[in-house]
Amino acid sequence: MKTIRKNGRKAAGLLAAGVLGTGLLTVAAPAAEAATTCSGGVNIYGVLDDGRLTFSQINPATGDLAKVLVGPDLGFEPKAMATLNFNTVLMTSTSGALYRVDIKTNNTSLALLNAPVKIADSGWTHDKLTYDGHGHLYGTTAAGLLLRYNVTEDKPAGSQHIGARTEIDTGFVLKTLTATGDDRLGATTDDGRLLDYSVAGAGSWKSNTLKTSGWSGFNQLVSPGAGLYFGRLSSGAMYWYKDADPTDGSGSDISYHLDDPVNTRGWTQSLLSAQPGTYTCTTSTETVDRNDITAVKAAGRQMMNSKDSSWATSAQWACLETLWDHESSWRWNATNSSSGAYGIPQALPGTKMDVAGDDWKDNPLTQIKWGLSYIDGRYGSPCGAWNFWQANSWY
Repeated sequence: MKTIRKNGRKAAGLLAAGVLGTGLLTVAAPAAEAATTCSGGVNIYGVLDDGRLTFSQINPATGDLAKVLVGPDLGFEPKAMATLNFNTVLMTSTSGALYRVDIKTNNTSLALLNAPVKIADSGWTHDKLTYDGHGHLYGTTAAGLLLRYNVTEDKPAGSQHIGARTEIDTGFVLKTLTATGDDRLGATTDDGRLLDYSVAGAGSWKSNTLKTSGWSGFNQLVSPGAGLYFGRLSSGAMYWYKDADPTDGSGSDISYHLDDPVNTRGWTQSLLSAQPGTYTCTTSTETVDRNDITAVKAAGRQMMNSKDSSWATSAQWACLETLWDHESSWRWNATNSSSGAYGIPQALPGTKMDVAGDDWKDNPLTQIKWGLSYIDGRYGSPCGAWNFWQANSWY
């Protein structure tokens, strides 16, 4: 069975130091949460003003630049780019064509495997492109239309491999755009906001303002996933940031590294694009301090996301968090003196939870496991349960 730590612990509060002349803000580091393990790397492709391709690698743990390679001229004037995988990049041209660029690289050289392949002659007038690593290519137009395409091949050859054009909505007038996960986008605006979008389909999307100001200086923003951001200033400096929980719709847990940038100059590419999904983080729900509510909630969110992929949204988390805030304040030993309901999900009787584990009485993770299964079977989703609770004051 899963284990718990019964001794309390304290979170070490860290404060990021330093302020940039561009108006970037310092913020407090995130509070304690369940143990998180991160792995992977950061691969960033770019295009210089003279049309040459570049490839850079960054150590995600330290923010240190590990490698920079400069390759050949592309042979056309690119307007937007999106990295599909380590060897394949899509680019639009200023004339509206769409190209596939096949890349060959190693530790010392960067080359084109073949001449850029023109996938479409016209119609690709997007000013920004990004790929989420899960089969969806996103693009915006200068007028603010957000579009999504299905990509069905690692090296698409035409419309048979890039299709199902979907107009998500208008109003996406953005300064930068990057994919941060499966149907999840990050963006900045001219007035300095840092935004997070989750997209379900045409007319169906949600947004969160992670920061209301301080991000106006960036003219490029890229992400390899797992809440890691790299922002490039017009001066050529590159800064890095880590969102401890990139799915919570909040920017309060973003760690800034303003005193330790990737570089203070040198990033002169006109376009940048990170390979998606190369950096991943896993939050362990095997061990958690049962008296640390923040850690219990972090574990609960991870368990909710794993329970059903359609629940892995900030909206569903808000419903679950609020529901159990009302029921038990997320306390493992919460007991209703009148009914005898017990634990985080307030099972009645508490012994019901023994199907999830023999340690149901004092392990919050076992209680959460049972509670999620109860919600799934009875209401279909956390928001279904919360909606019922609002109407009836029980669920």
